[in-house]
This record gives sequence, structure tokens and C-alpha cells, in this order.
Amino acid sequence: MSGTAPVGYVHAARLGTAGPDTAAALAPVLRAGLGAGGSVVLACSAPLAAALQDQLPGPGVHTVDPAPLQGRAPDALAGYSALLDRFGGTRSRVQLVTDSVGLLGPGMAAWLQTEALLNHVLADRAVDHFCMLDEADLGPEVARALACHPGLLGGDGVLDNPDRQDPAEVLRSLWAAPGPDPLETTRPTLEVEDVVSLRDLRRALTASLADGPLDPDEAGDLVLAIDEVVSNAAEHGVPPVDVRLWVTEQRVLCVVADRGQGFDEPLAGYGPAHGRDLSVGGMGLWLARRAVDRMTTAPLAHGDGCVVRLVIDPRTA
Repeated sequence: MSGTAPVGYVHAARLGTAGPDTAAALAPVLRAGLGAGGSVVLACSAPLAAALQDQLPGPGVHTVDPAPLQGRAPDALAGYSALLDRFGGTRSRVQLVTDSVGLLGPGMAAWLQTEALLNHVLADRAVDHFCMLDEADLGPEVARALACHPGLLGGDGVLDNPDRQDPAEVLRSLWAAPGPDPLETTRPTLEVEDVVSLRDLRRALTASLADGPLDPDEAGDLVLAIDEVVSNAAEHGVPPVDVRLWVTEQRVLCVVADRGQGFDEPLAGYGPAHGRDLSVGGMGLWLARRAVDRMTTAPLAHGDGCVVRLVIDPRTA
């Protein structure tokens, strides 16, 4: 092959168990990719990886630990990008295999979020991504899981999925009507109306989080995320910018509100605004997404402003 690798992310699903039958169905497609000069990356559970290795002898097949592709959506997306930076070439496509084993660790919503966002974040990458989905893992979420995949892998190769949904549509279905959190009916741990000094705000946030459930690194990341959202509101919204923080034993919630028009774009912040060139800025929401488990935007009550909610579900007991 000559020139550069063809771009465009192909994301295809197949229902089945992680074992020999699934490997037998997938192997011909992977062999075709290898024959075209591509590589195969098996980031799947051990039974499926072993079955595929038996059917794909020779160079060009790599088995990796799938753990970096699981967990919180921001971490998983970073894991996928790092994996493709490692194995992606300039002249061929990568054939990536994952499966649903272990998806319940971070929770079904986190996994569905990742699967939907891959179509957005990796849109320009030269990857054929085959997701093997076990109905026993997915339970009642089979239909929504399949909807995250524009393609379906069948006996004739990858076919268009007529039930696919756009990533934004999937995210909205996960957090429909992101209205007030139940914690907002209680007294906040910290309340700052009309933020004037970001430095003072960071100090107050750090102090309020010191005795909470987050470890120091997580607390520092959250302070950075709130700082970025407040800065974004100050630059693009309408003052005053108000901040309220709730710190409980189980979770942490921060609400940032301003009086601007706001936006309803669930994909905003999943990638720097100017692509991979961070020197030109536009990365505030991207940094915030990386630091929290969930960030939603919605109009304020009566439509007189915009509110951004940032949530961290602590990984510590």
C-alpha cells in the first residue's frame, strides 16, 4: 500500500458469547485486514483473545490488557486514544476487537456513554472496531447498546445498522432532562455568589473538599474542572456566575450558573475545541470532562440562564 491510511472510524457490533463461535465469525474479517497490511489489536477478555489467536497465527496480531479501555468514560476514551497512538500506522488500518465482559465495573451508563462517544472522538481515526456483545452482560440494555454502533457484523461483513443513534441522542437518553439534583434541595457545603476572584474560589473549594470522600488528586482535578467551567461562563456567559458545592460521604456535586443563553450540546468538551493543537486554547470543557464522572448543561429555572452540573462518584468507600 502507498500513501496514507484511509481515515474514518468503523464501529460495528455483534451479539454472541466471548468464545470460539464468535472468534470463528470474526476471524475472516480480521484476516482480510491483515492481508491488506493492517494490524489486529485484541483488547478483549481472555477467552475471546485466546480463540482469536488460535485462528490468526503470525505477525501483526497484538494482545493487550483491556483495563485502560474500561472505567469512567473520560478515562476510557483517553485509553482508546493512547492505544491507537501506539498501534496506529500511517499506511494501514487497525482492526480493534473489544467485548462486553467487565463492562459492569464502572456501571452500564458509563459504558454506554463511552461506546456512543467513540463515534465522535475517534471519527477521523483509521480503525475498524469490532465490539462483541454478550446479551447476558447487557440485560435490558441490549437495544441501546446496539444503537451505539453504526455497523453490525454479519456473515457478509459490516452492514449499516438501521437502529443506530447519534452520540448526542444516546447521551440525552442516559441523562434525560438533566434537571436539579436531589442534593440541591439541601444546604450546600459551599456557596459563592457572583464569583469575583478565581483564586479565592479555588482556595474555598480546596478547603471544602479536604474532609470529603475524594483523595487529594481527585479533589485537585475537581477544583481544576470547576475553575475551567467558571472561566468559560465568565467569558461566554452573562454575569453573575454563582457556584454551589455539595460534599457528602458518597458523592460530590458542583453547580455553576450564569445568566447567559447557555447551550444544549452533550458532545461539547469531548475533545479540545481546536482538535489536538492545545496551544490555541478552547480546551476548558475538555479538561473539565476529563476530571469528572458526569457533566451536564441545562437552562436555569424559568429559562433565565444556564447551569452546568459536575458530579464525581467517588471511587473510595
